[in-house]
Amino acid sequence: MTFYRTFRHGAKSYDIINRMLAYVFPNRYDLVVVDLNFGLGRFYRKARKRITNLIGVDILKHEWETKPDVFYQMPSQLFVYKVIKGEIELPQHVDLVVVDPPWSQEKQGVFPREIGISHMPYHIKNVNTNAIIMAAKKLTAHLHAKLLYRYKECLTCNHIIRVDAKVTIMNNKGVIHYGICSFES
Repeated sequence: MTFYRTFRHGAKSYDIINRMLAYVFPNRYDLVVVDLNFGLGRFYRKARKRITNLIGVDILKHEWETKPDVFYQMPSQLFVYKVIKGEIELPQHVDLVVVDPPWSQEKQGVFPREIGISHMPYHIKNVNTNAIIMAAKKLTAHLHAKLLYRYKECLTCNHIIRVDAKVTIMNNKGVIHYGICSFES
């Protein structure tokens, strides 16, 4: 049985993440999580009690809401490359890889004064969302972990995807998809 929910605008990402983790990993309070777009760590505001090792990766270091146990300041694609090549060692077992790529307008390289927002972290040109997602899929397969994503569409690939949990948020700008899935070849 899979966890499926649809919410109207107003649902908070940290509530959604906490509910999904509780469903997919019931009674687990020792999760190892690698987040490839850590940002402020807002996802983990409620779920942190389930995670014993939170590894954050981001191009910038922020004033975190939830502090990671280990942080790597680099592009997520470079991090994945270094893990696969053995240059970065992760714990022996990773439960979850998280990807929330910069896909909204303010995260796609639009300068703050153009949209009236000065606190967004991704004022960097040429951020390739698809490359970040592909890197997350590679890392998930390499680590034999589950993938948690937040994106404007459901993820697809050439492998069989087993969806363990899926949440859809509908608001006036469109739809946001959250999912926890496994990739099987």
